[in-house]
Amino acid sequence: MKRFLISIAALAALGIAAMHAQADDAHHPKTGAQTIYTVKGEVVEVDKAAGKVKLKHEAVPELEWPAMTMFFSVAEKSQLDGLKMNDQVYFEFVRTNGGSPLITRIKTAN
Repeated sequence: MKRFLISIAALAALGIAAMHAQADDAHHPKTGAQTIYTVKGEVVEVDKAAGKVKLKHEAVPELEWPAMTMFFSVAEKSQLDGLKMNDQVYFEFVRTNGGSPLITRIKTAN
């Protein structure tokens, strides 16, 4: 009986520790999660063969980036279909493991 009670107490303690760890995860996201940045810009050039678009974009304060013109790779080349020079766009990007920006979504601003 004593062994049974010790086992129950040990399991209860493990359960409480697991609940505490889950509560911490809810308030502190895992560092592996990718942040999505949403930005407005203007199409300067489209290079569908390379899967890239050159954008003149607004500042990205979260990354301490000023407004600038730069190339972005796209997750799927089909995202470049219909884009042309001077189109105003909204786009979302993430930073890859190497730190390079990768557009995950781009649409014209109508």
